[in-house]
Amino acid sequence: MPVTMKHIAELCGVSIATVSKIVNGKYEDVKEETRLRVLKTVEEEGYFINTLARSMKTKNTKTLGLIVPDIKNAYYTDISRGAEDMAIRKGYSLFLCNTDDSIHKEISYLVKLMEKQVDGIIIIASMERDIEMEALLKINVPFAVLNDSTNYSDFAVRVQVDDHMGMYEGVEHLISLGHKKIMYLQGETNLSFGEERLGGYRDALEEHGIPFDENLVATSAFNVEGAYEYLRTNGLVPETTAIVCGNDLMALGVLNWAKEECIDVPGDLSIIGFDDTIFSIISSPKITTINQNCHLVGEILVKELLEKIDAEDTTQKKIPVETHLVVRESTGKAMIH
Repeated sequence: MPVTMKHIAELCGVSIATVSKIVNGKYEDVKEETRLRVLKTVEEEGYFINTLARSMKTKNTKTLGLIVPDIKNAYYTDISRGAEDMAIRKGYSLFLCNTDDSIHKEISYLVKLMEKQVDGIIIIASMERDIEMEALLKINVPFAVLNDSTNYSDFAVRVQVDDHMGMYEGVEHLISLGHKKIMYLQGETNLSFGEERLGGYRDALEEHGIPFDENLVATSAFNVEGAYEYLRTNGLVPETTAIVCGNDLMALGVLNWAKEECIDVPGDLSIIGFDDTIFSIISSPKITTINQNCHLVGEILVKELLEKIDAEDTTQKKIPVETHLVVRESTGKAMIH
């Protein structure tokens, strides 16, 4: 007998409506204890497994799900275009799901995509994570992840961008121009790439005999407004001649602040972004940045996932992707104090 929401509700002593809210990620008004009890029962009773089993009786659907945190961010847009291009090339359609950086929406979309009987899912992690929720969710279709940023352990494919080396090369470029007082304006995240980039920043300084100064590391939101507001409120550490940012949007925010303060870029301040999105090209001056091969990353995620699905291969595959520095107009030789 298939497991139903009614069965889950009876086991947990709650209403069917409450179960529906929880499995669909709409449980803001549900007690934490109830939510965890229902999710645990869902896993134990194989609710999602049975949903998948019904789908396996038919042919594959030639559909994939793609979950991204913020489609307005050109970084995710570029990855999505790469994923879509590859999916179409392989005869698949792609469902695009935007989570607004919410783990609740991410899990809700995962459930809905499984119910839609997609053949596979690509997950680009939301900034918000919840280890307990992720551990309780059983993803019963092959899935691919970008970077080591989720707690879903049974991925088929993981594409790992070399964030450490990307940041290292950016800082090393600034050092080669004579900069020693280099600020790092990182984005607000507890995901693994944040640690990798900070490590790259620190290693580049130390490799060139420049002591690491934690006062030169600051944090803002991953957007134009966040970087701008941080500098408008706090300004630069005295004698700072360069700043490397968590992404191109933040670099654009720094550039906007510098213009308002009549700070010449790159004459007085050099700026580096991260991602190499359209924003780094349309700005004035054009922004030096770290290219993450975003379109290629999207293609690889889909291509490698489909190969796993076609081969019915359950082993995990990890694929490294290199970054490279793109020098434009926002970096120049350090000013002499």
